[in-house]
Amino acid sequence: MNPLVAWVAELLAAAWQRQEHEGRYRGADDFRALHIDPADALASWRATTAEAALWPPGLADGFEAATAWLPAGLGLAPADRLVAALAAAVELEPRLRPLVAALTDDPGLRQPTVALASECAGAAGLATSEVRAACAAGSRLEALDLVTVVEVAGRPSRSDAQLTATPWLVDTADGVDPTPPEGLEEVRVPPRAAGAAPTLCVGADHRRHAESLPAPSGVVGVLTHPVPARWAGAVREMLVLHGTLVAAVGDAPEGWLVESVERAAALGCPTAISLAAGVTWVPPAQWRTETLRPPTATERVSRWTASLAATGVVAAPGDVATLASEYALGVGAIDEAAARVAADSGGAPSVASLEDLRLAARRTSWRDLSSCARPGPADSTWDDLVVTDAVRGQLRGIAAAIGQRGRVLDDWGFGARPGSRGYHVLFAGPSGTGKTMSAGVIARATGLELWVVDLARVVDKYLGETEKAIDKVLRAADASGAMLLFDEADALFGRRGEVREAKDRWANVEVAFLLQRIEEHSGVTVLTTNVSHHLDEAFARRMSQRVEFSVPDSGLRHRLWRSSIPSSAPIAAGDDLRLIAERFELAGGAIRTAALNAAYAAAADSGPIGLPHLVRATVQELAKAGRTPTRSDLGDLGELLGGPA
Repeated sequence: MNPLVAWVAELLAAAWQRQEHEGRYRGADDFRALHIDPADALASWRATTAEAALWPPGLADGFEAATAWLPAGLGLAPADRLVAALAAAVELEPRLRPLVAALTDDPGLRQPTVALASECAGAAGLATSEVRAACAAGSRLEALDLVTVVEVAGRPSRSDAQLTATPWLVDTADGVDPTPPEGLEEVRVPPRAAGAAPTLCVGADHRRHAESLPAPSGVVGVLTHPVPARWAGAVREMLVLHGTLVAAVGDAPEGWLVESVERAAALGCPTAISLAAGVTWVPPAQWRTETLRPPTATERVSRWTASLAATGVVAAPGDVATLASEYALGVGAIDEAAARVAADSGGAPSVASLEDLRLAARRTSWRDLSSCARPGPADSTWDDLVVTDAVRGQLRGIAAAIGQRGRVLDDWGFGARPGSRGYHVLFAGPSGTGKTMSAGVIARATGLELWVVDLARVVDKYLGETEKAIDKVLRAADASGAMLLFDEADALFGRRGEVREAKDRWANVEVAFLLQRIEEHSGVTVLTTNVSHHLDEAFARRMSQRVEFSVPDSGLRHRLWRSSIPSSAPIAAGDDLRLIAERFELAGGAIRTAALNAAYAAAADSGPIGLPHLVRATVQELAKAGRTPTRSDLGDLGELLGGPA
């Protein structure tokens, strides 16, 4: 038999004998514990005025042994251990429940009550006041989620409340290793004594914060996405391990978390809150603040090298240096990315290429970006891009500048100067002229991951929510080194106007925040717009480059028509494409749509793509743009429409 169950069974039997000795229950009775006899009530009154009966000798001596399974790190007082023992024993041995019901004189109460625990206090040499305090609201047992005190409906007295052991307490009493708390990651650090006051960590990533904190046992537990349901278990785990608990949050901490951190510190658990980079919050006066800086490029190289070596992956030093320059990941993200490289290689020692490393770094950053953005086009190359020579030269210059950011900002020291480390580009021009494709080509050429900000998940009708979403996606891009594309940027970064209504004031505040936040962003962003005059003038100063896209001339249009129709598609006459390109002014996007519609029409006619199909598809595209040509505009091509244009 479990020693705890044996001792509690002996304790309850002794309590029964005490009640009989006091005359509270007189002999066998078929209705015992089902009703209150007046004589029993009188006997109970007499028992309160007489000297208490003694507990059996030796019962108190076995108390320590019966509760030795409770971890010393929890800091439980003897009264806490007595209450925990009673609650756990009834769960381990259900046959004790009828005895509990009889002792409480209520067949409906088959769990120990506060009153029963108080009555048993003397068996462990305790005062009843100590046991009541152990069962009070906010007690150590409640804070550590060991015993739940459940009020009984219709009974306002807390003495009638039932004591229920939590699963963790029952498993521990039964010798079973409890399940580790969900979301708690252990980080090993050199053992150091920790202070009593909570700590606020700012400036870097959660892993770097955790590695900077002292822990008596060298174990720091990082609780990601803390919620009330997980908190008590995390505190309990760190007390058992003599470690430090860190709550990792992505925004200013909620009130319950601040109170819980201070409460955990009062229980003897060193605690800290780790804020994500870019988040500001002022802690209470008694807290200690530790400000760290994100790892430099040199430190990222060292971390990548160490993390890859720990997983058995070998990479060229030059590739690691390039990766560290391209992706400003925190130390925790670097460790995760190195683990991804090892997992992709099947866990065996391997040699990783630069592309393998980049893929792991990008996948690590996807988790935070995917909530507000989506991967952008990445399958186009310079050969696919049909633009003027001037625009192509500007785009190649932008790609070269992005590729040399690490050398200029870090090696040459330009990054230490006041101002943003970011590189921001504005692509302006009519729809379909290749702005989005150009962003994808630059991203591919520079090895960056292109993410398109999803306006549907960013713009919010509630005040302040749009700014929060923008801040979140920019911080995620900062950490991952991704290139952000704000397509149709005028929807977000519109011109500020005169305040005539309350909504105008808040719209101006939103634009002002976006201006400030873009300037602070240290990554690469591309903004595209069809109506650049709608953008606020203040954006011009914040842009590193501005590229003006125009509707292609006839030569470029001919190239676009040829590239839009695959070589395997049948064409009636090659000169038809040149004729269409010379006669109709369309942008690249409209040309691709017209080519596809012409192909559908030709397939329906069971023939090759001919001039009539091309003319009709082109006229449809012009009509969509509000530029429907007349028959005189079409001239000799009007006959190919098959009806009035």
